[in-house]
Amino acid sequence: MHASLSSRRAWTLLFLAALLGAVSAARAAQTPVASASRSPAKTNAVPAKTNAAPAELEVPKSVFVVPSTSLEGKDPFFPQSTRLRRVPVASTTTTNPPVAVIDLKLKGISGTANRPLAIINNQTFGANEEAVVATAVGPVRIRCLEIKTDYVRIVVNGQERILSLFSGH
Repeated sequence: MHASLSSRRAWTLLFLAALLGAVSAARAAQTPVASASRSPAKTNAVPAKTNAAPAELEVPKSVFVVPSTSLEGKDPFFPQSTRLRRVPVASTTTTNPPVAVIDLKLKGISGTANRPLAIINNQTFGANEEAVVATAVGPVRIRCLEIKTDYVRIVVNGQERILSLFSGH
């Protein structure tokens, strides 16, 4: 038993010596090396620590240019593709856009003499009433200005129109 106790002590001492060597090596790596030109008073000086963030490197931005000819570049995955080629566009300058024809029909006039009603495209209007009417070109807002016995005066898209019960009128 005496032999195993001494071998344990030897291993413990060996372990402590290795640990002490590692700690002293770590401390030596942390302390700055004193130069020969410094005086002994300056060698014990600790370098000042700052909270300043290290300078950040600027990451370069990628720039992609769509090639207009095969000489300027091509798609690396589809080299025979022409989808990235710019196609010259012919400019069409028109001063007035085409005006959609809004088909409105006065289907009937009813009501009383004091309160007449007009039916335009299956929507009933009174005088000075406004509503949205379904047409072939889409919904259109109409304002009924005046209702007479055989015609109606309305405003559609800022333009005044007269709808008649009789197509010949």
